[in-house]
Amino acid sequence: MRELRICRNIQHVPKVWGVTYTKLFLSLGCGLLITAVGFSIGSGTGTVGKIGIICAGAVITASIHCVCRWFESRDMIDCDAPFLKFFANSQTSGIQVIQIV
Repeated sequence: MRELRICRNIQHVPKVWGVTYTKLFLSLGCGLLITAVGFSIGSGTGTVGKIGIICAGAVITASIHCVCRWFESRDMIDCDAPFLKFFANSQTSGIQVIQIV
């Protein structure tokens, strides 16, 4: 009887729009904060100025999200020390075994 070891990573991190929840709320919160500060500073501006502030907040939110997505797409273990990737995967793998009869 032969055993076939199945290794699966049990450390699944859910992602929304390509980033983790922490980085998603970080980008949305920073964009909202910058927009609110812009409205408080430019309280005397007209309609065009307020639309500009909203557009600037949306652009800043999108750029922060893109930077966070770029950070998420890089594999730091693969870049810095590839020998650590095997060790890290072997430590987080399950110990399920299938017996092939």
